[in-house]
Amino acid sequence: MSGVKRWRDTTHLGRAIDTAGGPRAFEAEVGEMLDHARGWRLAELRKRREMTQEQVASRMGVSVARVSQIEAGNVATQEVLARYVGALGGTLKLIADFGDEQLKVA
Repeated sequence: MSGVKRWRDTTHLGRAIDTAGGPRAFEAEVGEMLDHARGWRLAELRKRREMTQEQVASRMGVSVARVSQIEAGNVATQEVLARYVGALGGTLKLIADFGDEQLKVA
């Protein structure tokens, strides 16, 4: 692929870091975007299971507002995520993955 550059090999990354206010701010913004994307995926899982936020909230014992926060990417702990997944009828599994070996931690 002649003439094709990877994004990180262009000046775009440097400009994005500068625009964000430095490397730490850039990393924080990237983290927020990833959190939001994960929350969106949780909401999509809920919808595919034809459940409402009200139903999930009831099963979790939390408010609908809290479910909305979770689906916006505001998941404070693994325990909250496990409760959300459990409310959808699933099980959260924590796996230590070493490539050639995996260990189910929880």
